[in-house]
Amino acid sequence: MRPEYCARIGQQRQSGIALLAMLTLLTLWGLYLFVGQLSALQLKMAGERNAEAALTEAKHALIGRAATDQNRPGSLPCPAIDETGVAPLLIGNQCPSYIGRLPWKTLRVSDLRDQSGERLWYALAPALRDDDSAQPINSQTLPELTLDGKSGIAAIVFSPGVPLSDQNGRPSNAVADYLDSSNNDGDYAFVSGPLSPTFNDRVLSISCGDLFRAVNQRVLGEVRGPADNPEGPPTYALRRYHAEHATFPWADKNGDGFGDIDTTVGKLPNNDLVLPNSLAWLGTNGWLPLLTYQRLSPNSARVGIVGSSNTLNVLPCSGSPCP
Repeated sequence: MRPEYCARIGQQRQSGIALLAMLTLLTLWGLYLFVGQLSALQLKMAGERNAEAALTEAKHALIGRAATDQNRPGSLPCPAIDETGVAPLLIGNQCPSYIGRLPWKTLRVSDLRDQSGERLWYALAPALRDDDSAQPINSQTLPELTLDGKSGIAAIVFSPGVPLSDQNGRPSNAVADYLDSSNNDGDYAFVSGPLSPTFNDRVLSISCGDLFRAVNQRVLGEVRGPADNPEGPPTYALRRYHAEHATFPWADKNGDGFGDIDTTVGKLPNNDLVLPNSLAWLGTNGWLPLLTYQRLSPNSARVGIVGSSNTLNVLPCSGSPCP
């Protein structure tokens, strides 16, 4: 074999090895870029899930607070005016502001933050503030907030995200340093939308339907009577009536609060019931006229609320826990 031929074969082998090495490097570089993009996407998706989880937890906490309030179920705390997470006292009969920080400490939840580490913000309909001057607060209350033009919004929670180019005042308590577009202009009309360089608020609303589905069940549970009374017979409401009379009352057909003989469908005969002072809010907040009542049999009844699908079947309480 000629020497020049051998040299040519060696050069080709070296070129092939170099090409293979180059292809390997390009493949590894492409894989590196792909993995990097995938990791960035995964981090972004994880951050979005964290923000959504924080918003959802805040929503549930607010609804739970409204449903368990001892004086006016359906009311909500004022937005916090700083990062302490404490709902402020009212000024006169009004919240100091109807948009501010989520009062996470008052709600007894953790210090909720979004994917960028920012605390959540919160807007409240003034009609649902926790004050005597807002009464009556019930399922017929019309809140002032709108979201994307839709009315019937009780409250809204916001994830502010990273600061935009014109939001250079953080940290602060100024709405405009955190919320975008018309969400920071001081009125009761708010917007949501896709994330962009000029808008990155994540928004979760609490509609009246969301809020009062839970509150309505609280109301119906109270007029039914206690669910568990291990120390003796039921102490108030329909279950006490049955314990004393061995039957449920007749329905009220003329709105005077007293049952009318042989009337099985009508209003709740609340004046025939023993209702404790702790339930005075049923009257002051206008719930009693909204309650419907059916005497299904001497030993079964059903209560409901006008304009709502919420109903509750009532059975006697013969033991503990009650059925």
